[in-house]
Amino acid sequence: MNDYPLSEEQVDYYQTNGFVALPDVLDEIELQDLRVATDEILATQHSGEIERSSGNPEYEQIFVQKVNLWRINEAIGRHVLNTRIAEIARRLARVDAVRLWHDHLLTKMPGDGSKQTPWHQDRPYWPMDGLGQLSCWMALDDVDESNGCMWFVPRSQTVGLLEPINLVSPQDIFGLVPEEDGFKATPVSVPLFAGNCTFHNGLTFHHAGPNTTDRPRRAMVTIYTPDGTGFNGNGHVVTDPLGLHEGDKLDGELFPILATK
Repeated sequence: MNDYPLSEEQVDYYQTNGFVALPDVLDEIELQDLRVATDEILATQHSGEIERSSGNPEYEQIFVQKVNLWRINEAIGRHVLNTRIAEIARRLARVDAVRLWHDHLLTKMPGDGSKQTPWHQDRPYWPMDGLGQLSCWMALDDVDESNGCMWFVPRSQTVGLLEPINLVSPQDIFGLVPEEDGFKATPVSVPLFAGNCTFHNGLTFHHAGPNTTDRPRRAMVTIYTPDGTGFNGNGHVVTDPLGLHEGDKLDGELFPILATK
């Protein structure tokens, strides 16, 4: 496919609000290819043949999350390394180049009526310095409020980097915002058709409700970081085995450049 027709208005919307929804990012062949791959991963996971979990038991209580599947599954690799989608990320972030941070498959299983992802920022959980990271949340199923579509708080990225919250025990991220900030939270839900996606800034407040339907809600997330991002020394399932030292750059084959000017 040709480059995605991203407009300057969409870039401006993302820069202002910290997220943007984009239609028809995957064609039907790409979507079906990715669906088949994710179903294979989920089936293999349940058979005990794969273990690439998030490393965070809190996450696993909310949804099935597997990371860096691009390294073991060809179809997922084609999606995660897709330069057309990475170029969208680069343009939205207004940076010269973006690298892959990691992918993750997020699945809310049928009937998970009590499992909702609490409001949070992503960036506090990532062991890196600098800002500008963003995630592509690709819907593999039609999503709405009944099965756990994404919700965002426009302009919440302007609050800055907050402390990470506990994703299982109730904790109010809005209570962490200094009163003098004057920030007003007005959440919006973002239903999507399969093959559509959202991009959101690593500082943007977001959450997803429970899946109350009888079907899985599958989403494939690819996270991008500006080239030059450094490691800050904190623990993370992706970087723990790499022997990195604080200040090392996140580069090399695990964090390839996917789009550049």
